[in-house]
Amino acid sequence: MRILCDQNVPAKYIEAFDDADNITVTTVESVLQHDAADREIAAYAERHNWVVFTNDDDFFVVDGDHGLLLYDQLDDPVPGDVVTAIQRIAEAYHTQSEITESVPGNWV
Repeated sequence: MRILCDQNVPAKYIEAFDDADNITVTTVESVLQHDAADREIAAYAERHNWVVFTNDDDFFVVDGDHGLLLYDQLDDPVPGDVVTAIQRIAEAYHTQSEITESVPGNWV
């Protein structure tokens, strides 16, 4: 799975994704301006086949055909659990753009 991490995703998740099998990760800061709007991020993800990883539930209302993985910042999920959930989600979906899931959720 190709994961585009939103601006406020902690480094611990980015590092865990980078170390994981079958996950390619990049950040908004690496491909867009740091202050890119949600619509711009979603459009980039859709054009370049990335799934957005974020704690920003505003992405649920952004139009487009981008995949979305939402985590709850207050729950502070363990990075390994998030990686496991994402790997299971990747196996369950045929197309990344169809993904709209909370992680780790019931995937661990």
